Amino acid sequence: MEINSINDFKKNFYEIYHHDVLPMLKELESERVKKYNQARFWATLVFFVALGIVIWMYMLNIEGQSLFFIGFIGVMIPGLVYTCFRKDFETKLKKRIMPSLMSAFGHMNWTANRVVDPSEVQNFKIFSYWEYMSTDDNFYGTYKGLPLNISEARLYYETRDSKGRRHTHTVFKGAIITIGVAKPFVGHTIVRKRAFLGNNKCYQEVKLEDPEFSKMFYVDSNDQVEARYVLTTAFMERFKKIRNAFSAEHAECAFKNNKLMLALSTNKDLFALGNFKTPLTNTKPFTEFLTEIISIYEMIDMLKVTEKTGL
Repeated sequence: MEINSINDFKKNFYEIYHHDVLPMLKELESERVKKYNQARFWATLVFFVALGIVIWMYMLNIEGQSLFFIGFIGVMIPGLVYTCFRKDFETKLKKRIMPSLMSAFGHMNWTANRVVDPSEVQNFKIFSYWEYMSTDDNFYGTYKGLPLNISEARLYYETRDSKGRRHTHTVFKGAIITIGVAKPFVGHTIVRKRAFLGNNKCYQEVKLEDPEFSKMFYVDSNDQVEARYVLTTAFMERFKKIRNAFSAEHAECAFKNNKLMLALSTNKDLFALGNFKTPLTNTKPFTEFLTEIISIYEMIDMLKVTEKTGL
């Protein structure tokens, strides 16, 4: 089913939510309460067991790293236990309701599996050095006939200190979106936030007419002519508004191989459905989910990537 307008899309979403999704949420509500109480019980139990061990070790005059380690476990493990219960329930919830919910989004599907290939992300060269990619929610399909993939992703690398302890460094967290664009791209043009650029420069810088845009973003390309053709004044104005449209901290993009890749950085838990602590019938998470997907569709319309001539 194609969405002819954003208003039609919203109407269709709410109809499906009330007719198909809400009855399933009511059925799952008792399980949410059960899982939430179990999570609190086991997290609290682990905490007090660890606290008891710490007190016992202290009374035996055991100090140093052992005492610190047990104390650390007592703080960290309860949180991990709670998170495992929450994630397990959220995964079950999404597997149950997503097929129905996604029918409101036209030709789009949800999956827990990655839909944006890490090698493709590397190839677009938006980000600096990273080694690993993890994803949470993923969507794939088409919008107005164009291939569209969305991944809630985290890019990171790991190091070890002199004592062999592992440290994780996050390079990016947010939404990575790839769109098959109607206009073919021969070259490779990258738009990155200057504040996060560092030494990550790939090609010759493209000098643009908009001084405000050039101050905010560093643009480089291996095809200066195409870069200027793509990065019109209208495009630059639209791109500056993308961050607000998605409530992102910053936005970056690249054009290559007939695709546009957008990276919207945010620490927000994107595409979340249902709050583990509150009744599933609360509509706020679903309203936010609707807003997030609509903002992507509106962003595609705003960038006019469905047109074959210019952006």
